Amino acid sequence: MAGVTGWWLTMMPLTINARLRWGLNLLIVTLSLVATVAMVLLVFWFERSLFYNHLQSDLLDQVRAHAGLEQSLVQPMADTTYYKLPAEQQSLLPEPFRGYPEGGHEVLLADGAYNLFVHYEPGWEHVLVQDQSEFERYELRVFGGAALAVLAIWILGFWLSQRLSRQILQPVSRLAAEVARLRHQPGARLQGVYPQDEVGQLAHTFEEYAGRVQELLTREQQFSANASHELRTPMMVIRGALDMLRETGSGTAEEVRQLDRMAAALDDMQRQVELFLQLSRAPEAAARHDTFVPLGQLAAACIEIWQGQAGARGLTLALTVAADEHPQVPATLAGAVINNLLRNALAHTSEGRIELCLGPDWLEVCDSGEGIEPEVLARVRERGISRSGGFGLGLAIVERICEHQGWRLSLASNQPRGTCVRIVF
Repeated sequence: MAGVTGWWLTMMPLTINARLRWGLNLLIVTLSLVATVAMVLLVFWFERSLFYNHLQSDLLDQVRAHAGLEQSLVQPMADTTYYKLPAEQQSLLPEPFRGYPEGGHEVLLADGAYNLFVHYEPGWEHVLVQDQSEFERYELRVFGGAALAVLAIWILGFWLSQRLSRQILQPVSRLAAEVARLRHQPGARLQGVYPQDEVGQLAHTFEEYAGRVQELLTREQQFSANASHELRTPMMVIRGALDMLRETGSGTAEEVRQLDRMAAALDDMQRQVELFLQLSRAPEAAARHDTFVPLGQLAAACIEIWQGQAGARGLTLALTVAADEHPQVPATLAGAVINNLLRNALAHTSEGRIELCLGPDWLEVCDSGEGIEPEVLARVRERGISRSGGFGLGLAIVERICEHQGWRLSLASNQPRGTCVRIVF
C-alpha cells in the first residue's frame, strides 16, 4: 500500500509542499484507522472471551448445584437468570431465547442486549441469560468516543502537517524563490543562508553552475562585441572602395548595377552582423529594434540577392505567391531566415529548381537537391550538422530566430527528391 500511495503522490500535479502534507495526512489517517480497528477487535475479543467464559462457568455451577432437581426452575440472580427446563417444556423460557444451539450467543432486542449460554442434558435444557444492556451502552459510548478521537487526530494531524511541511521545506521554498529571482537578475548571487544538508549542497552547486553559465555568457558577449568591431573595419574599407569606384568608374549601366549589388550585399552583411550581435546579447529585444515590412516585399528582395548565384550554377530560383496579403515581419530577422534557407538550398542543390513559396501566414523553401537522410533529419537543425556530413551552422541560426519570435519551423522531404522547410508566422 505504501508503494501505491507513493506512486499516487508522485503522479499528482502538486508541489513538494502539498505532496508532503498529503503524505503526512495519509500516514496519520492510516495509523489512526489501524489503531481504531485494533481497538474494536480487542473489545469484541474481550467481550467474547471474558463474558462467554464467565457465563459458561456460572452455568456449569448452576447445573451441578441443581443436578438432583427434577422439576422446572427459573432463578433470577441480579442481572442474570438461570433456567432449568424439561426439553419438551419451553413456555417458561422467553420466546427470544428459545431454539439456540449449545454454546454462547448474543441476542439484541428492542429493549436491550443479552448474552446467553445454553447447555443440553438428556431430557433437560439449561439456559443462563445475562442482561448486557448497560455494557452495550458503554460500548457504544466507547465507539463514539473513539470516532471523535480519530476525527480530532485527523484535524490535529492536518494542522501539524501544515506546520511541519512549512518548516521542513522552508529552505527549499526560499531557494526556489531566489532561483526565480535570478532569472530576471543575471549575474546576481544567492543571498540566503542554507543549512549544511542536501538543500545547502543544492544551493552551492546551483550557484557554482550559475556562475559558470554567467562566465560563459559574458565571454560570448565579449567575443560577439569584438567580432562585430573587427568586422566593421573591413566593411568600412569596402564601402569606401565602392564609393571611389562610383566616382572613378565608367558609369555604364552594367557597372552601376554590379556596384549596387555589392552595396546591397554589404548592407546585408552589416545588418547580419548587427543581428548576430543583438541575438547574442538580448534576443528578445531584437525585433523591437527592427523595421517591419511586408513578407512579399522582403521575399522578392532576397530572391534578387541570390538570383545571380543560382543562375551561375544553372539552377532555377523562383518566387511563388499563394496569397494576396502577407503579414508584416521584422526585416532583419525574417530576412536572415529567408537568406539562410536559400543559402542552404543552393549549397545542397546541384541541379533542378529552388522555390520560395509564400502563403497568408507562412513561407516555404523547397529544393530538388540531395534531400535529408532519415537518420539525419531529426538532427539537421543542430549546430554543426549538415546534410552532407560536414560542419557548419546549418539551420541552427534559423531555429534560434524562430524560437525567439514564436515562429514554427518544420522540415520535410520534398517529392520526388529534395527538402522543404516551412516557417509559420
